[in-house]
Amino acid sequence: MFAAAGSLHRRRHQPPSRGALPVHHGAADLQFRAPACTILFAYQPFDEMSHSPEPVAGAPGSSRRADMAPVPRNPFAGRRINDLHRDTLVHFLSHLDARQAMQMSVVSLKWRDLWRDVRRLHFSLEIPSDDDYDARSRRFKKFVNRLLMLRNGTSLEEFRLSSYNLGPNPKLPGDSAEPSLWIRHALLCNARSVEVVVWDDRLALDHAGLTAENLANLRFHKVALNRGFFRQLQTGCQALACLILQGCPINDTEISSQTLKFLSIGQSCWFQSDDQASISAPRLTHFGFFDHDDAKYRRIPLLKNMESLETAYISLVGFDDGILVDDIRQFLYGLSGVTALELYYAAPQLEMANNFQWCPTFRKLKFLTLGRWCLHGDYYALIVFLQNSPNLVKLTLQLKKYGSEIMGELGKRSFTCEHLNIVEIICWECDHQVVNSLEKFLLASGITPSQIHIKH
Repeated sequence: MFAAAGSLHRRRHQPPSRGALPVHHGAADLQFRAPACTILFAYQPFDEMSHSPEPVAGAPGSSRRADMAPVPRNPFAGRRINDLHRDTLVHFLSHLDARQAMQMSVVSLKWRDLWRDVRRLHFSLEIPSDDDYDARSRRFKKFVNRLLMLRNGTSLEEFRLSSYNLGPNPKLPGDSAEPSLWIRHALLCNARSVEVVVWDDRLALDHAGLTAENLANLRFHKVALNRGFFRQLQTGCQALACLILQGCPINDTEISSQTLKFLSIGQSCWFQSDDQASISAPRLTHFGFFDHDDAKYRRIPLLKNMESLETAYISLVGFDDGILVDDIRQFLYGLSGVTALELYYAAPQLEMANNFQWCPTFRKLKFLTLGRWCLHGDYYALIVFLQNSPNLVKLTLQLKKYGSEIMGELGKRSFTCEHLNIVEIICWECDHQVVNSLEKFLLASGITPSQIHIKH
């Protein structure tokens, strides 16, 4: 596939005309289709500005123009895109897909080798529904291998790999050996950010190559995390601050990091072991946890050493209801030091025993967002949270319909939130009866009408 690029380097190229640009350049397996921006570069709007005629003496209106103050000359008049500094052009190419960056080499001789120094690489494989998957994936792998081999040794800021199969039979582009090598190559080039997104299937990467001094951000979508993945991150990536996971099966039962500040275990992630997992991250400031709704009979992970945690977004959907009560208590106690909490619950309905201390005291909590689930049982869960949030400033209630609820008996239904200024009610469905009942409850609890804001 990359033979076409080589042929471009060996031939003298004429600047493109305003018409259609050439599509074929020597190799049958690579189509160079110049992006729309290439057409723009062929036409220079600044050229016309430099040829504007000056007023002729004696012509009508010339004396009036002469009396006027001279118009400052446009400093960019006559400038062309090729007049820009090389580093500026390389920076522009860094924001394009790798294939597009290569195609820009046909603009002029100055652009021929700019792609070798781009600091952001984005490789994207998209298989149309009517295309030959195996043939296209072979060309894609050949293209990536050749580009990585021929580029200069410039350090990378970002490496992105994405795969989209729109055909009827999704499958991976061969085994995972080559993607693992590509990521290792990016890390050897000091990439600070690595992103792998797979939409058609799950990719099993070799995590042994995840060793990098500069890697700060890592995002995986539908990548199988085999046993030992998190231990490798802890020992091999000691600058890692942000980890985002989506659709990833997790085989480890212990997640521990001394460097992470942002951790998101997103939708369709699940722990494959029946044993309870634990998460320990003493420097973590933001935690997102979206459990998988198919992960039934699993346990909520135990949170340990989360003393730096400030914000958390939690969505609990499917877990074993036999041990769920105790797991929720442990989980919430791990979040008790946050200043902002967003909590949604759609797991099995729970009945709390009288006087059971399942909710900790959130002494630092200032911003709380709860779902409609907290309104059931005569506002049981809502009252419990308000009783345990003495410094709350803003309460947001997202009234989406959820089928689950947490219920129990309360000996004392009053609460005191001296700093509570705003109660925001966001209605996704026009259930006026629920909104009116909630508003009456808040007013009876000491909230003034000016503090209640209802959004539809």
